Amino acid sequence: MAASWIRNHRHESFPDDDYRAWLISRNPPPIVHRSCGVRFARLQIRFDRFVKAVDRGLHRMIEALERSKTRRIQRELQLRGIRYAQRMDDDTSSRR
Repeated sequence: MAASWIRNHRHESFPDDDYRAWLISRNPPPIVHRSCGVRFARLQIRFDRFVKAVDRGLHRMIEALERSKTRRIQRELQLRGIRYAQRMDDDTSSRR
């Protein structure tokens, strides 16, 4: 059964207009709902990347210190007249 709406006054609006005005004026809900689990997973990924970056930096510092100390030891041995192989992974140095 269809309802007919009669406007008696020119400032009156139809119920459809009220509904449209309500739709326009309301605050829409956020489109993406993220649970706490997703935020935790992203935080965990960022933490893992940070830990790996710190680990890489520390390894680089340790390698640089190792190379520096090896050069100092080799220079000290050469000053005392002991010839030592330049490369540490050759056969002569690995037998000692």
